[in-house]
Parts: sequence; C-alpha cells; structure tokens
Amino acid sequence: MKRLLALLLAMLMLGTLYTGAVAEEMTDGVYVGEGQGFGGAMEVTVTIEGGKITAVEPGAHQETAGISDGAFEQLPQAIIDAQSTEVDGVTGCTFSSNGIKAAVQDALNQAMGIVEEEEEVVIIEDPDVLIIGAGVAGMRSAIEACENGAKVVILEKTDRVGGTLGGGTLIGVNSVLQQEAGIEDDPELLIGDFERLNAGYQSRNPDVEYTWNKDLGVYFANHCGEEVDWVTSLGIEFTSRTPSQPTLYEPLSVDRVSSCKRSSLTDVVMGELQKYIDAGQACIVFNTPATELITDESGAVIGAKTETGDFYAKATILCTGGYGYSEELVKRYNLENFTTTSSWFSTGDGMLMAEKVGAVLTNMDFLTVYAGGLKTPESGLTRTLSIRVKDFPYIIFVNKDGNRFVDELGNEDGSSYDEITSWWKVGDNKVYIMLDQAMVDDLKAQEKPIITGDKDWANFEDQLAKGNILFSGSTIEEVAEKAGINAENLAATIEKYNTYAKNGLDEEFGRTRLMKEFTGGTYYIFETTPYIMITAGGPAMTDKGEVVDADGNPIPGLYQAGEIVGMANAFGRTTIGGVGNTGSLVWGALAGGSAAQYALSN
Repeated sequence: MKRLLALLLAMLMLGTLYTGAVAEEMTDGVYVGEGQGFGGAMEVTVTIEGGKITAVEPGAHQETAGISDGAFEQLPQAIIDAQSTEVDGVTGCTFSSNGIKAAVQDALNQAMGIVEEEEEVVIIEDPDVLIIGAGVAGMRSAIEACENGAKVVILEKTDRVGGTLGGGTLIGVNSVLQQEAGIEDDPELLIGDFERLNAGYQSRNPDVEYTWNKDLGVYFANHCGEEVDWVTSLGIEFTSRTPSQPTLYEPLSVDRVSSCKRSSLTDVVMGELQKYIDAGQACIVFNTPATELITDESGAVIGAKTETGDFYAKATILCTGGYGYSEELVKRYNLENFTTTSSWFSTGDGMLMAEKVGAVLTNMDFLTVYAGGLKTPESGLTRTLSIRVKDFPYIIFVNKDGNRFVDELGNEDGSSYDEITSWWKVGDNKVYIMLDQAMVDDLKAQEKPIITGDKDWANFEDQLAKGNILFSGSTIEEVAEKAGINAENLAATIEKYNTYAKNGLDEEFGRTRLMKEFTGGTYYIFETTPYIMITAGGPAMTDKGEVVDADGNPIPGLYQAGEIVGMANAFGRTTIGGVGNTGSLVWGALAGGSAAQYALSN
C-alpha cells in the first residue's frame, strides 16, 4: 500500500546530527540554537562577533546533573577554540555532547543564513517485517531479519538511532572475554544465579507474589555469550575488557560483566545495519512514532498506524523501550510522585499498543528506583537534581506527619541500603530530608555538597531562593509550615532525636552513626521523591520472542525485543549488571529471526 508520507526529515544518525562546518561569512549577532539531548530539547545561545564565535552559553535543558556536567563544562570553550562544532564529545556524556553540538550548529546555520532542506526518504514498499524503535534492540532485530532474507522498515520516534542505553555493561557466558581471562563458566551457573537471587528477593518480600518465565532466562543464559562475542568481533570499544563482578549488585557465581563505551555499542550495531540499508533491504523512517497496531479480522498484527500514514508488514516487532517517562504507567503501577533518568521518549508506547491487541503486562510493579530525587517545576519528570542519601552524614528522614521512620544510614557496609530507601513504596512517595545551619556549615567545610555535583553550592542557593523543594525557617514550626509538614509532631521528633544524638544511640531505629544534634539557627527541609532508572516489566512473551495474550497464546505477527521485554519477566526480581544492554542484543536477534521466518512463511 502506498504511504501517505511525502517529505520527512533526513536520516540523521547518531554522531551526524551536525555538519561541523563553519563558513567564513557569518552575520554578527546572538543566535539561539536547539538540539536534542538525552532528556529532550536543549538550547544553546551563540554569540558571533567579527565573524567569529565568541560565546557559547547553554540554556534551557533537561539533562541529568552530575552525568551531563562534563559536556556543559568542556564543550562550549572547545567549540570557541576550534571555531567549529567538529570537536570530540565528552566521554560518558555522549547524548548531551551531541545535543550541545547540534544546538550550536543550528545557531551557526542561522548566522550563515542556511536553511536545512527536508529530504524525501525512500521507503521500502511491502516490507516483510516492521520494527518500531531504532535502539540497539531494534537495529539488532533488523539485522537478524535481513540475514534471514526479510525486507525491513524501522519506524523511529526520534531523529536518531540508539534509544536508551544502560551503564555500558555487557554480560556473557563462555564469551571470548572470559576465555581470554581464563574464566570457566556455564549457562547453568547463570541460571542458578537467577534462581538464587530470586529466592533472596522472596525471603525479603514474603508478601509479594510474582512469576517469571524461566524459559527466557534459560534462553538468555545460552545466547548472551555469543552476542558479546558478536559485538566484540565488530570492534566495540571496551573501558574494561576483563570480566569482573558488578560493583553495585549482589555478586554472581562467576566473573561475567565487562564494560564498554555506550556510544560504541550503538555505533558498531548501526554499522552492521548500514550495510543492509545501503543494499536497499532496510530503511529507517525518523520522527515517525507509531500510535497504534493494525490487526486483521483474525486478530493478527499486520502493521502500525502513524500520524503520517499506515505501515503494513506480515510481522511487527516492538522495540520501544521502557516506560520510565510515562506518568500514566508509572502512576498505574508504581509511584504517585517521581522523577526519572529515562529519556523523554521512554513513554511505554509499545506496552500500551500491545495491551490494546490483547497482550498482558506483567511484573510492571518492579523497577529500579533510587532515593533522593529533587522534583523541581522547571525539570518536570526529568531528574536533574538529587541527593545521594546513602551514607550521608547528619541528615534525618521524616514523613508528612513529621515523624522519622527508619535508621537513615543503616549498616556501615551498605548492605541495608534497599531497606533504608524502601520508603519510595509508601504513601505519596514523598520523604523530607532535614538538617540545620550547623550541619550545613560542617558539610561545606568537608566539601560535601548536599545536592549531587553542587561543588559551589549554587544549586542549593538557587533552590532555597525558589522555595519549591528546599525550605528554610528560623524555627521548626516555620520550616514545617513551609514544607507542609505537621509542625507539632516534627518538633517532638527533633526533641527525641537530639536526645538520641547526645547519647549516641537511636532508641527507635538503632542508628548509631553520624548523628548530630539540631542546635537551632536556620532549619532546612528538602522535599524528595524517588527517581526511576530502569523499568523491568512488560508484555509476556515466549522464548521465540512472540508476544502472548491472556491465555498464553502467541498474538500472530507480534514480537518484541529490548527493555520492553522486562528484565523481571526474563530473570525474575533480580538486579544483575549487563542484562539490559546484552538483553537488547539477545532479544533482538531472537525476535528478528522469528519474525522473518513467520513473515516469509505466510
């Protein structure tokens, strides 16, 4: 069927979002350019004087503080020095770096009077497989489908490939990386880790009922190594090639986790896909989010709707990522109040579309959440500021009733971190962090900013002046009223806590470390919410990548890959380093092969 598409934006690939060229003739002035960062649109103001770039000033953005700082600190001067956007991005800030460079180039184009022309995109007619989402999972699915002889169209919501990547870790059983390090491994050992970690979760949460598809875990254990080998053979750049134990999670039975450059994973997979694009067997249609799946009279999925037209194919693969930026789904399953490090496009589109054609969403209540997010009006859902509550001296937690409820620091070895931050599950998910002027002065002297990355305390002063999430008062009653907390209870709480701090023992919750009496002067209260990193639920599926209905039967023509699969569906309620990125590869290869076979046989 002919598409209703006429002109679309050019196929802008990650890393080619800007031309890098600066013409000799630029009109002096101040120009505001726009680019896309990790958190969405970002602005940069560029000043041209005497035909030269004299100032580059980042403006409004929703990038994550701490993670994106390097890009904002280093790139403006680098661009001025080079008089060009052809400068290296900052390691660990790839999306923010590309966004800044794209915004600067947009401003330079304005100064040069260049108007970017839209290009007509040649779209493959009558594809066998339609893939929704051009992240690593979508690209891996496309490669596998093409290798199986299918013609592929990929619909991408944004203007770039890459999607959402985790922390750059990969996990592989019997990979070449393990062999190089002399590490012996077996899929059964990884499966045993899944079972052991699930047993631990169940012992800690005896009232929580859930199921997970062990067949998916077994499939992953048997294929993760070959996917790690595949990207290794393509020349992926490692930051730590030798497998080790992940530092933030429970140890595995064998060292399996290696670290790569996140952008490198996108680059090598896109490099392979480009071969099929160049051969005319695959294409990517950017800035074209799918809005609804199309089914025939039998209930089989035969394509997807977009605002610009319908796309048809015999098989469809959902590679739309998680739902960490979806207020609808987060409020339905998890939290009333939250911020998120998920990208603006991670809105659970595939989950909602699949649900409408009969899919069942499972383990949606399980996700990776951390304490201490600061939700400001200007940041919206995006977590731009936070407090690293783990092992932070002096602070106490209180709820809206003005009562403490936990040993704020827990065990010194960090083993009780999950317990002390479990408040995110309770009530409206808001927790208030309190301290006084003497504590603030002490922390400043120790060079320990309360807000992460706030070395000069500028964010502290800014938020204090705005009075939205940081409140102050000369009395407990005054600060409690501003924060909306029960003042009478809070005063009683502080009186008791001061006695505990003086005696060195918290008689209510057992705290013994880093306690300091509240001594008056100015009191401060932060309103915090949890912040989401990764969602772990999604539509149930088979070990062939087929999305299933409520009866467990495959929905004909519908497959999925990537974060939408749900780590909890495949591995249970575990937290294991590397399964996110490697899962995009494993599930992508699985879904691509299965979808191609289905499409070419029907």
